[in-house]
Amino acid sequence: MSAFITVDKEDPLVDEVIKINIKGLQKNQHVTVRAEVIEKGQVFAGSGCFVADDNGTVDISKQPSTCGTYKGVFSMGLFWSMRSSPNMPPGLRLIKNNASSPLVTDITVFLGHLTFEQTYNSNVKPMLQKTIRRWYMARGVQKVRVRSGRIRGTLFLPPGQGPFPGVIDMFGIVGSCVEFRAALLASRGFAALALPYFLYDDLPKNLSELEFEYFMEAIDWLSTHPHVNGNNLGVIGVSKGGELALQMGYYSNKIKSVVSINGAPFFSVIPLKYKGDFIGVSDFDPDNFTETEEGLDVRNTMNCDTENYLPIWERDVHVLLISGQDDKQLKQKFLPNLFKCYPADRKHLCELHVYPGAGHLIEPPYAPLARSTIKYNRGVLGDYGRQRLLWGGETVAHAHAQEDSWRHIIDHFRRTLSSTPQTKEENAANSKL
Repeated sequence: MSAFITVDKEDPLVDEVIKINIKGLQKNQHVTVRAEVIEKGQVFAGSGCFVADDNGTVDISKQPSTCGTYKGVFSMGLFWSMRSSPNMPPGLRLIKNNASSPLVTDITVFLGHLTFEQTYNSNVKPMLQKTIRRWYMARGVQKVRVRSGRIRGTLFLPPGQGPFPGVIDMFGIVGSCVEFRAALLASRGFAALALPYFLYDDLPKNLSELEFEYFMEAIDWLSTHPHVNGNNLGVIGVSKGGELALQMGYYSNKIKSVVSINGAPFFSVIPLKYKGDFIGVSDFDPDNFTETEEGLDVRNTMNCDTENYLPIWERDVHVLLISGQDDKQLKQKFLPNLFKCYPADRKHLCELHVYPGAGHLIEPPYAPLARSTIKYNRGVLGDYGRQRLLWGGETVAHAHAQEDSWRHIIDHFRRTLSSTPQTKEENAANSKL
């Protein structure tokens, strides 16, 4: 019998666990399996080495990888352990800007146990290959470009007429319109607006040109959309986006729920103008960074005492804080200290999850770790913004943080942006994420 590759799900979402089997091998046959993604000309891959069982089968969800980019038993290890291929430069991040196209992955099987680098040796020929497509947009999700007043972005709407709870989604100093998380949120039942705020279309080229009114206008725009329940609005962000999410939850009474992923509990680096005045900024020392072989550790460039934190605990908004404890951009104490600022009678409004070994860029599940990347945005970070930035994270611990935090994020929005209790079916679906 000829060997072949099977996958248990056709067209899965990227946050779903898939099971990959290689069948028809010889008993105890040694093979190497590689998963490879090419996005915008950049090549990322993960690999594992396996031994076929007595039936000539490798079940990646049950059998350990003994070497490669990960070791041990992990159903999705081939995906979250991906790194730049040997012929790619360092400092790359796998990021999907156009969420309406699939993340195409080639699963390749090689004879014998090979190192990751050896799988790219032109003399090594594959014995099997299968292409799988994983999606950010579930079937029926609509994608709508947004140009309204000065608001720009992409709105993702779940199937049906709604009205749906609405979520504004923001990223950090990468700029542009990053769609993939908003598309996933829409696939889970939320009307999600991927909101860029600089380096996109006719938006400002520099953070210093931003006005906070832009974000307040985005809230007003989403709240009046015909397919959105304006009484159930939330906001999520990572890095600078997480910082802005907290500010939006504080300044707008239309926001009921906030998720901040490694976002400072104060305005960092550059203050924003709001109603003609600048609103708070931390003490910022652009020279107080640490150079490492991997990149710049900038945690110590920002300082802020708790008495100068944004007092979001005064607002009736539900807040979920996600903190990576190997974050090299934000001090580890900031979000735990924000949680401590909540008085006992308001602690129910804030939930904190701290992840040892997780870095700054905590994304939805099974995305590969971007421990460091190259940035060129001098307007945000000064001259050292042209260098490689260290985000932090240990591969296995970071993968766990992404999987676990995503469950909490979906659960948080379902609980706080719903006027009716979750059904048993909804709870069961959430537990499978």
